[in-house]
Amino acid sequence: MADEDVLLQADALMRRHRSFVAQSPQSGEASPLQNFADDSDIPLLTEIVAAPDELAPLSIDKVLDDLHREIEQTISNWLVDTLPAAIASASQHILTEVDAKARLTLLPQVQALIDLRRNNGQ
Repeated sequence: MADEDVLLQADALMRRHRSFVAQSPQSGEASPLQNFADDSDIPLLTEIVAAPDELAPLSIDKVLDDLHREIEQTISNWLVDTLPAAIASASQHILTEVDAKARLTLLPQVQALIDLRRNNGQ
């Protein structure tokens, strides 16, 4: 009996939201076609609407121009986001390399000059 109740409730729900539900005719019930008049909340198409200009087919030149602008903007945004960090990293790398080379080559040369002056001054 519970299954029949569920089926009856589902059938009643479908009848409220559909204009026609296929069923076997039973005595005492209204015809499914009579339910069609109760579906006043269903929108009807009453006129043909032309497609807006933006939905019209685009020329290949317009598509390529738009794509070019999008690519250009994407690259520009990427450079703005990435370039400062890349420059900072490269600058640090250059500074470290120059410091190491100065310690290896320049510092011994300066030390040699200092030692030469000390030896000549004595």
